[in-house]
Amino acid sequence: MRVLVTGGTGLVGRAVGSTKPPGVDAEFVGRAAGDLRDPAVCHRVVSRVRPTHVIHLAARVGGVQENLLHAADFFRDNTLINVNVFEAARLANVRKVVSLLSSCVYPDGAALPLRESDLHAGEPHASNFAYAYAKRMLDVLSRAYARQFGMTAVCLIPNNLYGPHDNFDLESGHVIPAMIRKIHAAATQGVPAILWGDGSPLREFTYAPDLGRVLWWAVENYVGLPLNVGTHEEVSIRRVAELICEQLGYDAAKLEWDASRPSGQHRKPTDTTRFATLNAWNLTPLATGLRQTIDWYVSQYPNVRGVTPPNPS
Repeated sequence: MRVLVTGGTGLVGRAVGSTKPPGVDAEFVGRAAGDLRDPAVCHRVVSRVRPTHVIHLAARVGGVQENLLHAADFFRDNTLINVNVFEAARLANVRKVVSLLSSCVYPDGAALPLRESDLHAGEPHASNFAYAYAKRMLDVLSRAYARQFGMTAVCLIPNNLYGPHDNFDLESGHVIPAMIRKIHAAATQGVPAILWGDGSPLREFTYAPDLGRVLWWAVENYVGLPLNVGTHEEVSIRRVAELICEQLGYDAAKLEWDASRPSGQHRKPTDTTRFATLNAWNLTPLATGLRQTIDWYVSQYPNVRGVTPPNPS
């Protein structure tokens, strides 16, 4: 088995690398390998690696504000990447593609917890509808390529991810890395930390290395419909901020919440019942994962993604 991991230098790609089983032959490709929106580049990468399996993680991602401002870009870029990866995999006779979706693909207003059977049952939330539709189409691509070409293709749907090597950019990063950066800066400078929204939304957070282990399991074992994966414990954004404050020695009473900024959906818990029955998963508690992520951030600061400008070369 030879595995190509697209998006191999991002948060999940690094997690997949850190959890790679011994003896597995894998190549991790990131942006330096070329722009996967270009079909010629995508075919060249796949032809060079000659994989038997693909873990497809490459995507354009961002926070609430980024999705609101650049909806068309998110839809176009992700659709091009996904179509190109699948077609290149088909031409290279790849046996299996494991793709990653996002819990935001689910319809806004769907019954909670979110069940895989409701994936296409309505419109996604307006705050990130374009990205959500592009990711949702990965399920359609998987089923279409399976039907016409016999390729085994499956999709996993994680809840909110965090961990070392995340994107800590304040505009395009997700909620946990953005809060870590803001609270770390406030603690260092002795000023209030101003966070977006009111802190009330509830989320499930999964430590990225845990998802890395799950992806390797899926490569070897999982065949079937899209599968929700990750934790099932909901926690408020405000509580996450308080845990980060504890880790950084910052007084949570100094936090200021800017309710004029978007908060996103109030709840979107996923039903992980099927996932829990497939293996005896031992997932990292939030406080532990936050400590490991914060320790990594502090040890690497300021040379972390989203803080240090990327090298133009």
